[in-house]
Amino acid sequence: PQAGTGREAEREPEPDMQRLASSRRLLRAALAPGRAHSSLSAAAVAAAPENGAGAPKMPPFAYTPPPYDGPRVAEIAQKRAQFLSPSLFHFYDRPLNIVDGKMQYLFDEDGRRYLDAFGGIATVCCGHCHPDVIEAIVNQAKKIQHSTVLYLNHAIADFAEALASKMPGDLKVVFFTNSGTEANELALMIARLYTGSHDIISLRNGYHGNAAATMGATAQSNWKFNVVQTGVHHALNPDPYRGAFGSDGEKYARDIQETIDYGTTGRVAGFISEAIQVC
Repeated sequence: PQAGTGREAEREPEPDMQRLASSRRLLRAALAPGRAHSSLSAAAVAAAPENGAGAPKMPPFAYTPPPYDGPRVAEIAQKRAQFLSPSLFHFYDRPLNIVDGKMQYLFDEDGRRYLDAFGGIATVCCGHCHPDVIEAIVNQAKKIQHSTVLYLNHAIADFAEALASKMPGDLKVVFFTNSGTEANELALMIARLYTGSHDIISLRNGYHGNAAATMGATAQSNWKFNVVQTGVHHALNPDPYRGAFGSDGEKYARDIQETIDYGTTGRVAGFISEAIQVC
């Protein structure tokens, strides 16, 4: 999250306090340039006109969270260190204790407001505590919270129909999963079963999950472990900013073709990539 100024104090990312695997330390090192964002407010003040305009501030928001009287940062951090896996790490020396959320904003234990600009978790892309989402959840929970798909229930069928109506072309069949990792694992398995081939083409710097097949498709050492990962070949990511070929799309396409020609049998099961790489 990105904090504002004044009551919306900003926090500076720091290396995680816990001992992590060497790959995690590399990730923090790779993120080091991002610390420059912490000086955004100071830079804005320095560049402000002489009329006294200060750093940019977030607009007024018609919501004030109730006072928080729950556990504070230190207590939560202690419980987290004791009871949660150390693989669940964070990137802050002083991590935020998020206690409330409303639409595009988050609030910490002191009531500070933050603009949630974190795009890595798709489940919050519609905002926090959206009234329509809350109403739908409450109404369903009052009837039945969970039901096996071995029985009939109208909710999953109605939702699948509504979702299919928004999809283009022939994308009209839905298979619900619990996470992006599960969805990508399913996609890779279906591609391999349908084609009878095993090789998958992925892109460097991509992230697709941390399970068996998706870890192979992921192309960041920070998110990979020393387990067998077979059948995935990584081509260059067409990055017009820092990519090897700049904005030359034909060269990136040629690299994919050469990856297929020289790294596979010539018949691949599928190609997986993110529309926008976010990790």
